[in-house]
Amino acid sequence: MAIDISQEFADRLVNSPSEGLNVEIKRWIDPSESSGIAKIAIACMALRNRNGGYLVIGLDNESMEPVDDGKPENVRLSFHIDIIQQIISKYASVAFEVAVAFAKRSDQEFPIIAVGSGVRAPVAASKELTTLAGKSLIRQHAVYFRTLNASGVPSSSPARYSDWADIVEICFENREADIGRFLRRHLGVEGASSFLELAVGTSPTNKEQAFTALDTNQERMLEALAARGQGFLGHYRGSWSVLLRFDPPLPADGSARDFLNIVGSANPQYTGWPVWMDSRGFHKEEDRPQLFEKAWETLILDIGENWGNHADFYRFDRHGEFYLWRVLQDDLTDKVKPGEYLDPGLTIYRVLESLAVGLAFAKAFGRGEETTLSFAFRWSNLQKRELDSWSDRSRYISSHGKAMGNVAEGYVEIPADTPAEAVATYAQAATRDLFELWDGWEYPLKAAEQQLERLLNRRF
Repeated sequence: MAIDISQEFADRLVNSPSEGLNVEIKRWIDPSESSGIAKIAIACMALRNRNGGYLVIGLDNESMEPVDDGKPENVRLSFHIDIIQQIISKYASVAFEVAVAFAKRSDQEFPIIAVGSGVRAPVAASKELTTLAGKSLIRQHAVYFRTLNASGVPSSSPARYSDWADIVEICFENREADIGRFLRRHLGVEGASSFLELAVGTSPTNKEQAFTALDTNQERMLEALAARGQGFLGHYRGSWSVLLRFDPPLPADGSARDFLNIVGSANPQYTGWPVWMDSRGFHKEEDRPQLFEKAWETLILDIGENWGNHADFYRFDRHGEFYLWRVLQDDLTDKVKPGEYLDPGLTIYRVLESLAVGLAFAKAFGRGEETTLSFAFRWSNLQKRELDSWSDRSRYISSHGKAMGNVAEGYVEIPADTPAEAVATYAQAATRDLFELWDGWEYPLKAAEQQLERLLNRRF
């Protein structure tokens, strides 16, 4: 499957860099020298075994600032896709496709190597690579993996015994048959939908607690906006928010910094502006997370600045409570008039991303079937908006009039061991009350499954 990297996403990776399990950052390397070949091969194999990600080249992985030492005269020629693909094909036991994009920062270009998801069997090094002095650079038969070292820092290294559970689980999930497709084949569309509604059944107690937490966090968001002189954003712009709550809660026995390290490293960064992102690498200090009342808070207001328009508020609580508030992208684009439209495909995409990232967090904290993840969603300032697929005109949707309400909410519970590939039905359930505002319309399950496939394969 072809890997597609949008320019916006590539630029985000170098302008607001953050290293994690799915993103590796390296200083300049030479793909024609043995040491450079080894670094590229190992990083790409490790990312492949982690189910895909990105290798960003030309930045210091500690300061996240551009470096000049070792920069080639012709970046595009040195990192041409044919050169990179040849390295992968030569040293990887299982062939897999990569893509190369070139991001811009301060009038400079930086190569980004994208590794696709979908690994079904671990990729090992098929050949040995050594220096003239006999030092091993690539170990034949080694299975390289993106994992956390003893200090909690992501790194690419030969898999340890403790990594194999994750590797096997990743491969198994990619092999697992689509549950929704199986049910539709044997029960029919209507029977499958009824069955899945029962499967997504909710607990009133958990639901009540989730929405109480959503309200509390919204109040804190309004306070943060007011402190920055942007209180109007929380009241008059269209927005959406989500509250993820762990049940039972996480034990808050580690440090706040360790907790944030796990969250930042675990985020798969499926999109160019991911939910619950780690903004510690952002240029502006005010955009970076701050510790407030024992929880990490981030307020990002970049409207009409730099290379994108964004208005986000995050709050991460160590007990297992994650909040996100974001101004609707429909109101921050120049493609449609603010306040008049809602893109249903973009909306379901963000819901799918929230669910998938929440499951990644659960896995990072070692939670399984004994833990339930509660997701509470809210969309505001919807009155008189029309549904319009402005972000992708290939997703045609007929007219359903204007929204017959101003606020919509959704709620689902998901077992923490649910594969990310199975969240389409949950996303459909979470958005049911939202889309009903448009003359009772429902987002088709098949379309949600297609969006989920695009998300997990990082095709934007």
